[in-house]
Amino acid sequence: MTRGLLTLLAFVSTVLFPWPFTALLTLGLSLVEPLVPLAVGLFADTLYFTAQAGSLPRFTIYGAVVTALAFLVRSRLKTSIIGG
Repeated sequence: MTRGLLTLLAFVSTVLFPWPFTALLTLGLSLVEPLVPLAVGLFADTLYFTAQAGSLPRFTIYGAVVTALAFLVRSRLKTSIIGG
């Protein structure tokens, strides 16, 4: 229940709050839900797309990098907890 509410808050913060708050919230939430940064990045790029800004989906790329790092950290933590 709390994970869902925090995920919803991350999407709402993309619209209502400045990007540093959204980035911190999404980064913290990525430890629990690793796909949230990618989803929020896709949402932000879709929401704030302008043709004049260029064709590089910057938020999606950042979200994909954070998602990959979150999966890497989670796999290392699971291995060390189970193996140790």
